[in-house]
Amino acid sequence: MRRPWSVSALTAATVSGSPGLARRLLRKPSAVVTMIVLGVIVAAVAAAPLIAPYGPDQANLLNPLAAPSWSHLLGTDELGRDTFSRLLYGGRPTLIYALEASVVTFVIGLPLGMLAGFKGGRTDRVLMGINDVGMSAPVIILVLLVLSVFENDFWLAMITLGIAVSPPLIRNVRGATLTVRNELFIDAARVSGLSNVQIIRRHVLPRIQGAVLVQLTLNCALSVLFTVSLGFLGFGVQAPSASWGSMTAEAGTVLARSPWLLIASGGITGIFVLCLGLLGDAIRDAAVEVWSGTGTAAPAARRRRAPRGVTTTGAAHTARGATTTGAAHTARGATTTGAAHTPRGATAAGRAQPLPSPSGDALLSMRDVAIAFPRAGREVLVADGIDLDIAPGESVGLVGESGCGKTSVARAVIRLLRGGGRVVSGSIWFAGQDVLALSARELRGFRGTSVGYISQEPMVALDPSYRVGSLLLESIRSHTGLSGKDATRRVHELLELVHLPRPAEVARMYPHELSGGMAQRVAIARALAGSPRLLIADEPTTALDVTVQAEILKLLAELRVETGMAILLVSHDWTVVGRLCERAIVMYAGQVVEHASVHDLLTTAAHPYTQGLLACRPSSLPAGSHALPAIPGTVPDPEAWPPGCRFADRCRYRAEACSAAPIELLEPGGEHTGRRARCLRVDEIARTEEPLHA
Repeated sequence: MRRPWSVSALTAATVSGSPGLARRLLRKPSAVVTMIVLGVIVAAVAAAPLIAPYGPDQANLLNPLAAPSWSHLLGTDELGRDTFSRLLYGGRPTLIYALEASVVTFVIGLPLGMLAGFKGGRTDRVLMGINDVGMSAPVIILVLLVLSVFENDFWLAMITLGIAVSPPLIRNVRGATLTVRNELFIDAARVSGLSNVQIIRRHVLPRIQGAVLVQLTLNCALSVLFTVSLGFLGFGVQAPSASWGSMTAEAGTVLARSPWLLIASGGITGIFVLCLGLLGDAIRDAAVEVWSGTGTAAPAARRRRAPRGVTTTGAAHTARGATTTGAAHTARGATTTGAAHTPRGATAAGRAQPLPSPSGDALLSMRDVAIAFPRAGREVLVADGIDLDIAPGESVGLVGESGCGKTSVARAVIRLLRGGGRVVSGSIWFAGQDVLALSARELRGFRGTSVGYISQEPMVALDPSYRVGSLLLESIRSHTGLSGKDATRRVHELLELVHLPRPAEVARMYPHELSGGMAQRVAIARALAGSPRLLIADEPTTALDVTVQAEILKLLAELRVETGMAILLVSHDWTVVGRLCERAIVMYAGQVVEHASVHDLLTTAAHPYTQGLLACRPSSLPAGSHALPAIPGTVPDPEAWPPGCRFADRCRYRAEACSAAPIELLEPGGEHTGRRARCLRVDEIARTEEPLHA
């Protein structure tokens, strides 16, 4: 019984750590047998002039419709011609025409499918619209029309056939590419500075090869059947020349007198098509055996051991599903729905501060940045009015609940917003360079060399199809131009830099052979390949246990001292922020609600939301208390942001003025320390030690 399969299953199945696809195929008896049969048929047809006992048109009218014998292995036809010889010669045009149609299908279907799946957006919609029209076209009628108009031009007919049957391949390749495109290791490859062509060639194509090869075998079988069918109808090769289709038609006319002739001519077509189908099944099984747990990857993994001295505590694999906070952003100038982005200078109670200019001393400056994502045909703001400065060598934390927009802000720095999101207003400057004005080529150089990025799920950020050394090598070559032994030496240096002993052994491992802590160290090493001046760490310890968390935080702190790079840490864990950061920015519902030094925030938070977050820490529980407090309610949906304070509905100290108009960031008590909070009662709250959540 055929096992159910899908494009996503085949795509997910191309996991390394097990033998390559070719080796897995050779371990399957069914695949070996079908490949031998196909190889014998193709080789015999190609060598027809050498091995055929008679010429294809050599007739013997004294011996028509003879049964198989030693002199005629498959008997003779109505004119006494040797059936075996004619099958060999007749297979040449049949297989050549079928190959022509298959090549056309492959050349059209593979690139267009990958383009639609990888680019997405308008490109995907246009290509899929055209593809849907193509799928509705009657293939056989189109081919017959071409043969009628162009006087039996079979080469042109096969090109038409290849084009006509390419839409299903395009759709399947697109689906497989879509699955891979959303993997975090594709984002990691972009951050490494690889071009789209390099990413598709190195990371997308190897992952979809199972689905592509299965479709290719099916298309080859379909092309053979079409070619034979057209020959049966009298198109293509004309008498006295032979083809499998014309021989089947001739056998049908003498079926009553010589049934064997139809068995011979039709049987070769059936065997060839059947073997192609069985080969496709074998490729499918070989591609999914690791994913389905029936492969050899697990024993191979058990034979490999982590190097001595490497911490293997923690999750070796994390579940997928870590998504960026909020929706994706949109391009500048787009009309967005939801809460309106209020420009600076709007009327607000309290001591509103003017929008500062980008700091000349800052490494990174974000000014009045607004980010939007598409939703149901319109664009919705998920963050607005974002101001952020990071000095060289400084460590800054970005804190907030899930859904507050902190990950979107961090990814906006490297213009890697997912799901069609974009920066719709504001500016982002890095070392005097306008990030939003960078071309695609300049952006590839910016990512990885100026800014590095590590995600919260190291296992899915590392392409499982490649060894650790190969993943680091592609980043090193992209950013530094090193090659050969110099590049290999740099791989070992990076692995040593992140405290992985025996770097040569680690470089030969696949991602699935690493523990969670080791995988995160490899991800950090990859981010450091281009010697970035800023490292964005998006929840880098979420998927790790407490012991490994401490080791990763210690490593990041040491790397900051050794390399002098700045760090932007995205986290919801105050303990992590307190260990690594000097300054923190608290976000809520797409806005910065407070920013100050970590010490000031942990001791005298000036915004009710910040105090509520701090009160939710287990370490904040009073002695004898067992109930962990929580801030009531949830972060409002971006399309439901109120015009005033966005935290008002959850705040104990809300007043009528809080909901009347947008609230600016205010300095408590007239301080000039750079500390600010988005609250009308900032002075009162800054003086109280009571958590102000309901």
